[in-house]
Amino acid sequence: MPDSGLSFIILGVLAIVTLVTLYYFMLLIKEVIKGQRRFEWKGAKGVGTIILSLALMSLFAYCMYRAPYILFDGMSWAFIQQLGPQIMITAVASLAIAIPVFYLYFLAGYFFPKPDDKPFFMIIVLSVVSGMGNSLIIFIINATLNRSIDAETRRSGIESGLYIYFILGIILFTVSAMVVRKKLITITSNVVYDKRMEIINKLLKAPFYKFESLEEGKTSAALNNDTETVSGVVNMIVNGLTGIITMVTCFIYLGTLNLYGMLFSILVISLAVFLFIQVSRSAEKIFEKNRDYQTIFFRHISDLVKGFKELYINRRKRVEFRQDMQKSCEIYRDTRVEGEFKFIGVSILGEIMYIFVIGIVVFTFPFIFDNIQGNTLRNYVTVYLYMGGIVNQEIFLIPSLVRVLVSWRRIKDFIREISEMEEEAVLPQAVNTQGELQIELKGVKFEYKNESGENFTVGPIDYTFRSGEIVFISGGNGSGKSTLAKLITGLYRPDEGEITVNGEKVDSEVLGSNFSTVFSDFHLFDKLYGVEYEQKHDEIQKYLEVLRISDKVSINEGVFSTLKLSTGQRKRLALLVSYLEDRPVCLFDEWAADQDPEFRRFFYKVLLPELKARGKAVIAITHDDSYFADTDRHIKMETGRIVQPRKEADIKDTVLAGA
Repeated sequence: MPDSGLSFIILGVLAIVTLVTLYYFMLLIKEVIKGQRRFEWKGAKGVGTIILSLALMSLFAYCMYRAPYILFDGMSWAFIQQLGPQIMITAVASLAIAIPVFYLYFLAGYFFPKPDDKPFFMIIVLSVVSGMGNSLIIFIINATLNRSIDAETRRSGIESGLYIYFILGIILFTVSAMVVRKKLITITSNVVYDKRMEIINKLLKAPFYKFESLEEGKTSAALNNDTETVSGVVNMIVNGLTGIITMVTCFIYLGTLNLYGMLFSILVISLAVFLFIQVSRSAEKIFEKNRDYQTIFFRHISDLVKGFKELYINRRKRVEFRQDMQKSCEIYRDTRVEGEFKFIGVSILGEIMYIFVIGIVVFTFPFIFDNIQGNTLRNYVTVYLYMGGIVNQEIFLIPSLVRVLVSWRRIKDFIREISEMEEEAVLPQAVNTQGELQIELKGVKFEYKNESGENFTVGPIDYTFRSGEIVFISGGNGSGKSTLAKLITGLYRPDEGEITVNGEKVDSEVLGSNFSTVFSDFHLFDKLYGVEYEQKHDEIQKYLEVLRISDKVSINEGVFSTLKLSTGQRKRLALLVSYLEDRPVCLFDEWAADQDPEFRRFFYKVLLPELKARGKAVIAITHDDSYFADTDRHIKMETGRIVQPRKEADIKDTVLAGA
C-alpha cells in the first residue's frame, strides 16, 4: 500500500491541478460572457463525444470504487479508512473532485471554442494523463504476472478484474494522446500560418530596392522548408512529453519497490542524456551549415526553372551548371549525414548503458540487497524492458529537435532581416490626380553600389511628365533608362532630390499608385488582381479582340484560361491588364521588342495615341528609332544622365533631314 509521503505528493499535485483548472474554467466563462467564445453545436460528432466521454468517466469511477477490492485482495474502502493512512483517503477524494472539474472544463472548451485558442494547460494535463495511462498498462501487467505465478492463481488476472485497469490504461493513453495531438496540430499549424503570413506581410511592405538585395533562395527556404520542419514538432512534443511522464511514473513505481535501484537508474539515464546534449551542440553547427547549403540548392532550383532554355541550347553551360548543382546536393547530403553520425555513436552507447543497467539489476541486486524478493526483481526487469523503448525514443527525438531549433532560428533571423527592410511610414498629403497630372523630378539622383565597392550613379535629373503626352526614353545598355523608370514609378527611392505629383511631395507608394506598367521582365499573374473585373466584362472582350488574342485566351471570374502563350502574346495580355487598371500614367519598357512588325506599328501608331487621347501620360522605353517622330518628347540617356531631351518638332526636323 502506498505510504503517506506519496499520498501527500498526490494530494498536493491534485490540489494544484484543481485550482488551476478552476481558474481557466472561470476565465472561459468570462470569455463566453464577453462574446469571445460562442456556442458551436457539433452535431452527431458532439453527441458521440458526450456519450464516449461519459462512458470513460463511468469506467474511471467504477475503477476508483473497486480499487481496494481489485488491487488489494478484496479490501474495502471502509477497511482502508479504519487502518489508514487517512491521507490516502483524502488524496483519492481529491482525485474524485479534480477529474469532474477538468472534465467539465474540457467539455466547455469543446462546445464553446475560441478562434486561435492555445489551451496549453489542457494539453499538459492530458499529456500527463496519457503518460499515466501508459504507465498503468505496465503496472497492471506486473501485478497480473505476480499473481499468476502459481498454477492455482493463473486465472487471477481475469477473475480479480485486473484486466479492467489494463483496458482503462489503454483508453486513457489513446484518448488523451489523440486529443493532445489534434490540439497541438491545430496550434502548430496556426503558428506556421502566422509565421508565413508575417514573412509575406513584411516582404510585401518592403521597398523594392531592398527586396532586390535579398539572397535568392532565402525566401523560398523560409516560407517552405523551414516552416514545414517546424510544423513537424507536434509528434516530437507529444511523444517526448508522454515519454517523460511515463518514465517519471515508472521511476516512482520503482522507488516504491527499491529506492536505490531507482536512483541508480536515474543516474545512468541522466548520463546518457548529458552525453547527447553535448553531442547535439556540435551537431547543431553542422545542421546550420547544412541549412546554408539548402538555401544554395533552392537558388539552383530557381536558376534551373528560369534559365532552362539557356541551359538546353548550350551543352557546356548545362554540364557546368549540373556540376554545381550536384556539388550543392552532395554537400547538403554530406553535412546531413555528418550531423546524423554525431548522434549514432552516443545513441548506441546510451542503449548499451541501459542494457548494462538491466544486467546489473539481474546479476548484482540479489547480492547487494539480501532481502530483495523475486517479484521485486522481476518487476524491475519488466519495467526496465518496457522503458527501454521509451528511453530510446526520447534520445532519438533530439536530432529532430535540433533541426527544428535550427529552422526556427532561421525563420526568426529572416523575419528580423526583412523587418529591418521596412521603412517608417510617411503619411502622404492627399494629391488630386483628377484631370491633369504632372510628375516632376527635381535634382533626382540615385547611386548603385556593388559588393566590390564600384558605383554607378543616375542623375541628377530634372524633368517633368504630363498628362496627354507621349514620352520616349532611349539609350544604350547601362545608360540608366530602366533605373529612371524605377525612380519615377516609386520602385527606387532617390538618394538626392525629390519627385512631386502635381506639386506635392509624395512617398513611393503614392507615386507608384499612378502607374500601370509593363516592364521588360514583367510577371503575368494568372488572375486579375486589383481589377474590378465583374464590372468590365464588355471592356475585357473588347481589348482581347483589339490585341488579337481573343482566340488564344479567355477570362472567367477574373482568371485567365491559360498563360501558355508566346512572349509577344503574353506582353499583349500584360498590356490588357494595364488597360484595365486604368491608371493616369502608362509605362512600357521595350514592350514592342517581341511583337511582329505589323503589331509593332499598331502599337506605336494606334494604341499609344489612343492612350494619349484618353488623357494618359504615356512613357515608353524603346529602341525603335523609326517611330521617334510619333512621340511628343524624347529623352536620351547616357551614363546615367539625360543628354538629349528633344521636342516633337526637333524629332520631325531630324527625321526629314535624314530622309
